[in-house]
Amino acid sequence: MTLHGIARDAKGGAVLITAEKIPIYVEDIASWPPELHYKQITAIGVLKKKKFIPDPKIDKNGGISQGAIGMQLVLERAKFFLKKNI
Repeated sequence: MTLHGIARDAKGGAVLITAEKIPIYVEDIASWPPELHYKQITAIGVLKKKKFIPDPKIDKNGGISQGAIGMQLVLERAKFFLKKNI
C-alpha cells in the first residue's frame, strides 16, 4: 500500500500522519531520520491493524502507566521517500 503524510515521532515510535490526521505507526523505526522529520513523505509497505503499543497498566497503588488501549494501524516492511511536488 502507498501512503502519503507527514513524518512525525510519537512515544510509540515513528508515525506517518495522514491528511485525515490518522497516525500510522511505522514498524521497526523508533524515530525518523532528521532529513525526513516533519516532512511530507510517501511510504510503501503492508498496512495492518494490530496491537503495537502495550495497554496501560495499573499498579497496586493505582498508578497508571502510559500505553494505548486497542489496536493501531501499522505499516510493515516500509520504504519511504520525500514526497515530490509535481
